[in-house]
Amino acid sequence: MKSIFKKVFSFLSFGQKKTPQKTNSMIPAALEEQNSWWGNFAVAEEQSRFFKVGQIVICLDRYSHQWHITTYREGEQPFKNFAAQATNQITLVPTMPDRALLSKVERAFYIPTGESIQLYISSPLWIRIEVGSPPILLDEIPTETLMDTWFGKNTLEGELCYSSQTFCSTELDELPRDTTRVISLISIENRSKDTLVLRELKIPLPYLSIYADKQNFLWTEQLKVLQEDTEIETTIIKGPPTTIEGVELLTLPRLQIKPGLKNLFGLSMWK
Repeated sequence: MKSIFKKVFSFLSFGQKKTPQKTNSMIPAALEEQNSWWGNFAVAEEQSRFFKVGQIVICLDRYSHQWHITTYREGEQPFKNFAAQATNQITLVPTMPDRALLSKVERAFYIPTGESIQLYISSPLWIRIEVGSPPILLDEIPTETLMDTWFGKNTLEGELCYSSQTFCSTELDELPRDTTRVISLISIENRSKDTLVLRELKIPLPYLSIYADKQNFLWTEQLKVLQEDTEIETTIIKGPPTTIEGVELLTLPRLQIKPGLKNLFGLSMWK
């Protein structure tokens, strides 16, 4: 409890350290939302460091053989205590959620036979915290609260997904652009005999990488969806969209696509 009160005082006083050795000059900048919050950072023993990522403030406390991680999101969350050997290197990287994300579009898209559509999708990210080299995973923190949902024809056929507000538009400028969300470009082509009605999307986030462009906006690979009469096939095109320049690979996919896995979206997206 005493440690928690110290941490709250430290945060409200804009970063005074818990130990007599104070480094106040770095704290105000750390509490401002940065253009890019990912990277490698040094934290001396018995010192703290703050990171503001979107609406979240993360406090990292380093001790001789342990780390404390406290998250401030609409109030302080109980800190987590991680056992780790002495190291002054901490790494923050954006990562994908560990399940697909199910999102309903605001208005259904009708795609006639022989037509196609190109959509930009914005999805929330997680924050991965690692220490040392080679990296040791300490924690993963969602930038938004995600709800559990089921995607499938019935309770026996389908998969457990996340559900969250996902921004979807045919125009990139209509999407929110911040560093807590990742943008996916999805092309959908209808080669079936019937008009397709797109009401929801299951975005296969664990199979996608994360790239940063020159403005530090985050992107995934482009996805191409082809609907035939009897099946739907999804292709992940290697690399970020070709229209984006100056990109840097930040995070590899959580999962690799297995041979024969064609339908990452699921047939029920076409109800």
